[in-house]
Amino acid sequence: MKKGTIIRAAGIVGLGTLLSRIFGLARLQVIAYIFGSSASTDAFWIGFTLPNLLRSLLAEGALSTAFIPVFSEYLKNKGEEEAKRLVNNVLNILIIILVMVVGLGISLAPWYVKYLAIGFREYPSQMQLAIKLTQVMFPFLFFISLAAVEMAVLNCKGHFATPAFAPLLFSITVILCAFLLSPTCGVYSLAIGVVIGGAMQFLFQVPSLVKRGFSYHFILSLRDPGVRKIANLIGPATLGGITLQVNVIINRIFASTLPSGSISSLQYAMRLIQFPLGLFAIALSTSIFPALSTLAAERKIKEIGKTVSLGIRIILLVLIPSTIGLIIIREPLISLLFQHGAFLSRDTLMTSQALFYYSLGLAAMGGVMILTRAFYSLQDVITPVKISMLVLALNILLNFLLISPLKHSGLALATSISMIFNMMILLLLLRRRLRRIEGREIVSCLSKVTLISVVMGMGVYFLLKFVSPLLKLSRLGLEIVQVSGAIGVGIAIFCLLAYFLKLKEFKVVVSSFKRGG
Repeated sequence: MKKGTIIRAAGIVGLGTLLSRIFGLARLQVIAYIFGSSASTDAFWIGFTLPNLLRSLLAEGALSTAFIPVFSEYLKNKGEEEAKRLVNNVLNILIIILVMVVGLGISLAPWYVKYLAIGFREYPSQMQLAIKLTQVMFPFLFFISLAAVEMAVLNCKGHFATPAFAPLLFSITVILCAFLLSPTCGVYSLAIGVVIGGAMQFLFQVPSLVKRGFSYHFILSLRDPGVRKIANLIGPATLGGITLQVNVIINRIFASTLPSGSISSLQYAMRLIQFPLGLFAIALSTSIFPALSTLAAERKIKEIGKTVSLGIRIILLVLIPSTIGLIIIREPLISLLFQHGAFLSRDTLMTSQALFYYSLGLAAMGGVMILTRAFYSLQDVITPVKISMLVLALNILLNFLLISPLKHSGLALATSISMIFNMMILLLLLRRRLRRIEGREIVSCLSKVTLISVVMGMGVYFLLKFVSPLLKLSRLGLEIVQVSGAIGVGIAIFCLLAYFLKLKEFKVVVSSFKRGG
C-alpha cells in the first residue's frame, strides 16, 4: 500500500472516527447533563471498567493484533477460500470463549469489583450499584468482540468505511436509552444502552462482510495451523497492549480513594484526549497495520521502516498542535461541552486539571499505537510486552508519588510520563530491529512542528486573553466564540506556517487527499 493510499484510507477511518467522536462527546454530554459528576456516575464508570478493558485489550487489541497478520498472510499465500475458512474457525472458537468469559464476569462481579473500587467500601450502596452495573454491562463484551473480528476482516480486504462508522450506533443507542429510560431506570439506562449499542455495532457490519463473499459455516478446529499461530501471538499481544488500558484501571482504583467525582473527571478528560487520538492516531494506525503486515509477509523490511517513519511524522504533525490547543482552550471547552444541568463549575475545574496533564502525553500515546503495530506486523509481540511491563511498573510508582501533591491530576500526569517513556523505548528498539527508520526526518519533523505549534499557541492565547474579553456576550455565547475562534485561528496559523515553511509531511497529507478527491 503506497503512502498516499494509506493516508487516504486513514482519511476514511478518520472521517468515521470524527463522527464517532462527535457522537461520543454528545454521549458524554448527555451523561454529564442527566447525572453530572456524581457518586452514581463514578459507579457507572467502575461498572464499565472490566467489560471495556477486555474489549480494548482482547477484542480490539490482542485479537485484532494477532489475527490481522495471519489473515493477511492467508490472503497473500493461501487464497480466498482458506482465508474464509480461518475466519469461520476463529469466530466459532471466539463465541465459545466469550460465552464462558461473560458468564464468569457476571457471576464473579461481587468478588472482583470491590478491588476495582477500594474507596467505595465505605459506601455500601455505591459498591452494590457498581457491582450490579458491571453485571448488566458484561454481555457488551460478547457483541463488541465479534464486531472487532468483522472490522479486522474488512480492513484486511481494503474496506475501512463500515468499521469506521459502526461505533456511531453505539453512541446513538446510549444517548437514546439515557433520555428514554433514565426517568424509570436511573443510571441503569446507561448500562442497558451499552449492551444494545454493542449489539448494533456488530449487526451493522454483517452486510458488508456478506457483500465481500463471507458466509458463515460451523468449523471448529483447534489444530488448524492458522488458529495455532493466532493463539501463539494473542497471549503476548494481550500483555503488549496492556499499558494504557491497565493504566485506566489503576487510575480508577487510586481515584476511588479521592473525593467524589474524581473518577468521572478523569473519564471526561480522557474522552477529550481520545478525540484527537481517535481521529488521527487510531485512524492512521488502523489503516497502516494491514499495509505493514503485507510488507512483512513480503519481507520488505526497508519499506516497513519508511512506512513507520511516515506514520510517526504524521502523528507528530497533528497531535503536537492538538496538545497545545487543548491545554490553552481546556477550560472554555469543558465548560461549553459539559457545564450544563447537573455538571457544575467545580466539575469543570477538576476535569480541566486532569486534561492539562493528560494532554502532555497525547503525541506519545499516538506514537505508541504506530510503533506497537510495527512490531506486531513483524509478528514480534514479545518486545512490546517487555516494555509494557516496565512502563506499567513506572506508572504505578508515579501514581504513588504524585497522588498526594496533585490528587487526580497526578494520576493523569503519571499516565503521560509513562507513555512518553514507552514511545521512546519502542522507537529505539524498532530502529535497532529495522536498522533504519529515517530518524533524521522524524527529528526534523518534530522540531519544525513544535516551532509552528508554539507560534500557533501564542496566536490562540492572544485571541483568548485580549480579544474575546472585549465581546459583550453571555457565558455560553462567549464560550462558543472562544472555542470556535480558537480552533479556527489555530488551524489557519498552523496550516499557513506549514505551507510557507514547506513542511514535507504537510504536503504529503494535502497531496494525498487531493489525489483521493
